[in-house]
Order: sequence, then structure tokens, then C-alpha cells
Amino acid sequence: MDSSDTDTLLRHADQAMYQAKQSGRNRFHLFDASMDHQVHEHHQQLARLELALAQHELCLYYQPKVNLKSNKVIGMEALLRWQHPEQGLRGPLDFLPLAEESSLIVDIGNWVLDEALRQISDWHAAGHDWVVSVNIAARQLQRHDFVANLQSILARHPGAPAHRLELEILESSALEDMNHVRAIILACQDMGISISLDDLAALFFTGLSAPIAGEYPENRPVICARHAR
Repeated sequence: MDSSDTDTLLRHADQAMYQAKQSGRNRFHLFDASMDHQVHEHHQQLARLELALAQHELCLYYQPKVNLKSNKVIGMEALLRWQHPEQGLRGPLDFLPLAEESSLIVDIGNWVLDEALRQISDWHAAGHDWVVSVNIAARQLQRHDFVANLQSILARHPGAPAHRLELEILESSALEDMNHVRAIILACQDMGISISLDDLAALFFTGLSAPIAGEYPENRPVICARHAR
């Protein structure tokens, strides 16, 4: 039996409940000291990543998309990196899985959209009308206020043409609520923003392409289905 004080007991119970939820439904989990250390370290890492966002340590690199026939740059893909002051440049696999476990991924996603649109505006002013692709996490896409947030970010960058922004949906889990996803895609198309689905199987299995493709004339933005990298 745990002989700790009441506050510690409640914290331990909360940690055990979190672990049970992570394992799936209808499960229980007993607290142990090693789990306490893991949870504490997890919270510290998450807090450090939140600080990195606040202190502008995150940055975007842009990978050119080149037409192999003309050898011309036709677009850019925004790649998220963390310029850690002690550990140097870190790739997304070092920190995004952690962020995706909390609402922090939404804050990071909104920052990426804001920064990408700022860059689109700068390039457009310099005469470079490249389409910039931005990855959208499932948790961010599933939020009820996704469209409102996107419209608000767009409004902050009047010099960035909306049709130069492409949203990439990489996770099949983002397509679970079909009515929600359908509404987002139609709203994005109304704004001129294109949608790219990297998971080709998700597009076909949900039957998403048929109803939407039939509702729009040829000159409207379309959904681009692409094989996963």
C-alpha cells in the first residue's frame, strides 16, 4: 500500500489513470515508481518544447519541388525543425510525436501556418508565386475551430494569395469524422486553398473523392491524392 500523503496519492492515481487510457479502453494500471519518473520526464520534455515555441526556437526550412522536364522550381514544402540552443538542429521525429500527445501540436501547427504564409507573402512580393505545402496534424484538423483559425491566420497576411497554400493531410486518423473533414475541405476550397492527401488508401476507402469531385466545376481547386512518401 502507498503510504504517501493525500496529494501524492492523488497524483499517483492520476498518473496510473493516464497510463491506463494510453493502453486502450476498459483497462486499469497500477502505479509504480518507474512510471512516476517517466511521467515526470514526459512533462518536463513537453514544457521544454512549449518554451521552444515561445522563444522562437522552431523554424521552417523549405524544400523545393522541381519540374524535372523544365528544371524549374514549381513549389516548396515547409519542413519544421527545432534549433535547440544546446543540442543543435533537431528534426521533427525528435519532438513532434511528443507534441502530438497534447494540444501543443495545435499551437505548433498554427505557428507553422502563420510562418508559411509570411514567407508566401514575401516570395509573392518578390515575384515568386510558388505553392507552399504545409503538413496538418490529425489533432489540429479535428478541432471544431480549424477553419476559423485558418481564416484568422490568412487575414494576418493579406499579401499571401490563399491559392499558394496547400494543406497536406498525412494521417488516415484525421479522416475519421467524415462530415467534419468534408466541411473543412469545402471551406478550404472556397478560400482557394488546395488539399493534398498523402495516404492514397484513405482517400479511396472513405469514398471522399466521388461526392466532392462531382460538386465542383473544373476551374475550382481540387483534392490532390498522392502516395505516401
